Amino acid sequence: MIYLILLLNFIMFSCRQIVEVEAPQKITDIRAFIKKSSPYVKDESLDIFLTKPWYTYDEANHIIWPIFQVYSLKTKSKYYKMQVIDYYDDNSLPGFYTLRIKEEGNQTYLWDFEAKGCGNVYTNLDYKDCQKNPQKNIYTYLNMSTRSSWKMSEAEARLRNDWDIAFNGTEVKINSGDRGPGDSRIGDLYLYEGFFFNEAADFQEIAEVSFSDKGERFFGLDLDLRNVAFALPPGIDRVVYEPYWHDVSGNLFKARPESWWILKGGKEKSFYKFHISSINEEKLVDTISSTIEFEFYSQGPEDQEFKNVIQQWKLPTFDSDTRLIKWCLDFESKEVIDCSRNDWDLLLSVSSRRGRRRWRINVNKGAIGPLSFEETQVISSGQTP
Repeated sequence: MIYLILLLNFIMFSCRQIVEVEAPQKITDIRAFIKKSSPYVKDESLDIFLTKPWYTYDEANHIIWPIFQVYSLKTKSKYYKMQVIDYYDDNSLPGFYTLRIKEEGNQTYLWDFEAKGCGNVYTNLDYKDCQKNPQKNIYTYLNMSTRSSWKMSEAEARLRNDWDIAFNGTEVKINSGDRGPGDSRIGDLYLYEGFFFNEAADFQEIAEVSFSDKGERFFGLDLDLRNVAFALPPGIDRVVYEPYWHDVSGNLFKARPESWWILKGGKEKSFYKFHISSINEEKLVDTISSTIEFEFYSQGPEDQEFKNVIQQWKLPTFDSDTRLIKWCLDFESKEVIDCSRNDWDLLLSVSSRRGRRRWRINVNKGAIGPLSFEETQVISSGQTP
């Protein structure tokens, strides 16, 4: 197959010319590269745009090439399929993005915006100095629902919930974790591995796609936007993170029953859809007495879906004069079991020191969430997790 790629004059460091070449015909089932990783994530922070970047750098020609990675962005209970398809404007200036986006149930559209920021450490000789300049080192923030974008300081962004994802040069962040107060999550859906051979980028192959359909063939695949391994963002290292399952009011804890999780149980082929339905606390003279209650639905090894019967489980009462509690919880028996066993479902850790109380929940095999109850119905309906 012969294809012609026009001369590109990249201003920053060099010129690149890709001439007419004879390319071998490739017979590749692009569906083979659809990600099928488990949607159940464990307690580990992950900056997916560092581990799964949207671009590769052509060092010989100082060009940032999109590799048309397809992501699923979950934010404010909505799901978006997203792909970076361009990083240069018509004059070959960098930092001018084009995204291909499709909200679940809606039509695909393209979104152009400028987010030059400080560029990239590879292509900007003044990158380190630029990062110290708040007038240049600034993100462009996007609201997916309103399709609006704007610039603001990172300090302001950490307080605002009206943005979902932001770009600064080649860097990307989402509104979650230590970046902002939002609930955004990102997961990778698809990466065409034909762009790489022995971990080295095939720039000719990437250029062919860049000057043809810009990865639309990948974007158009039937990809599940919901059953995705949505990574925990930087600053959050627990799936059942404290601000999602309880609030602090004065000196007392209060449950957030609107937050649900789908849990992969410690026992083989067991799953639980649960939330913390209530936290009852009583302040005594020198201590605080606490009781946590769960509600959950179960799916056992022989079940094809979750049972319709909701179960309640009230944990034993504990108080704040106990310095450290570690309870391994078993939903099947509704008991606190020995943590030396490997089939526990959740680990509840409670510490009380110098008047400060800290509660944490860790997962064993992984979980999906936080979710609204409606989301748990859609994700689990008719499926065996």
